[in-house]
Amino acid sequence: MESAKADAALYLLTGLLQRLDAERPGMLQEMIAGVEGDRAVLPESIENREHVEKIFEQALELLTRANTA
Repeated sequence: MESAKADAALYLLTGLLQRLDAERPGMLQEMIAGVEGDRAVLPESIENREHVEKIFEQALELLTRANTA
């Protein structure tokens, strides 16, 4: 399902991240590493693990998009 509101938020957030990274080069890569690190130490017994994994997946997708655009 498409959501113009969610897509607009993604567009704006991507632009903001890119501007921040331009002012502080390497910031996006640091954030990617941080998300990957948090994901790696996620306890096996965490409640709603599938949902939490999707959050990490989406965060990494957003950061990667901003880092390569």
